Amino acid sequence: MPMAAFLHTRRALLLAGGALALPRLARAQAWAPTRPIRMVVAYPPGGATDLVARWIAREISPRLGQPVVVENRPGANGIIGSQAVEQAPPDGHTLIFTTADTHSVNPVVYRRLPYQPQRFVPVSAVARLIFSLVTRPGLGAATAPAFIELARSRASTPLTFASWGVASTSQVMMETLKHQARFEAQHVPFQGASPAVAALLSDQVDCMMLPVAVAVSQGGRLPILGVATAQRFPAVPQVPTLAEQGIDLTGDLWLALLAPPGTPEVVAERIAAETQAVVRAPAALDFLTPNGLVADTDDRARFIARLQEDDALWRARVARLGIRLDD
Repeated sequence: MPMAAFLHTRRALLLAGGALALPRLARAQAWAPTRPIRMVVAYPPGGATDLVARWIAREISPRLGQPVVVENRPGANGIIGSQAVEQAPPDGHTLIFTTADTHSVNPVVYRRLPYQPQRFVPVSAVARLIFSLVTRPGLGAATAPAFIELARSRASTPLTFASWGVASTSQVMMETLKHQARFEAQHVPFQGASPAVAALLSDQVDCMMLPVAVAVSQGGRLPILGVATAQRFPAVPQVPTLAEQGIDLTGDLWLALLAPPGTPEVVAERIAAETQAVVRAPAALDFLTPNGLVADTDDRARFIARLQEDDALWRARVARLGIRLDD
């Protein structure tokens, strides 16, 4: 097809798509917040979830015409913050910025979870966190295979690994690596990624499956041995993937906004529209990529479908490992 004809066809398709989107946009714009919005993060300050939450809160605030205030409610692997949001009025003035930990993994590892993740209203995807294998600075393993060999050699005094909570995705990823590579390591849980990283930097624990976003923020102090992606990650192009090193393990986490059960669709659509406008803007890459994150530009329908897919993925991993907390 000649270039002129291609551009004409593309322009026509874009115009048609815009016309189809007008009714949805009109519905979304029919609601506006009337007071500050509370965005709950179920983890301590300083972790990747908190970092992205504060960025998206700052960016969508002027678009919604109200301050968006981040409130950290850590504890119990995200249960405390999630329960608080489930009980909040479903009027668009309370949201939770969270990950697969609270809404995909917790339902599998807790038989008696005090909130019902499936009742939350999905609002908008924001970003994806890429996992990486990191060690304490003085461990002495420069590659993932060298790390595995070291771990196997320490059978009588196993290495220790940190996570941001019992049955968290960080524990599940390391347990999966242990299972696949056939080595032992002792789990040391913390209440968030930030205290776990502090323990790594002070040589209290040996290793961790940590989001690249958090590892990059340490300014090179944490050795990153491999990333759990199919391709090398732009923020750390010098770091090989685990697959390149013969380890078949990939994994990422969605970071997203959810609303209390019963939140009207018109409210969710308005917040989703403003959030995706920020995430899809070229300027978003200036924040996300250097911080080890991937922009998640799935529309709301695709995001809702993917939540179900992620539930199945994490459910299978946890079931294979046999992790349960309240049997």
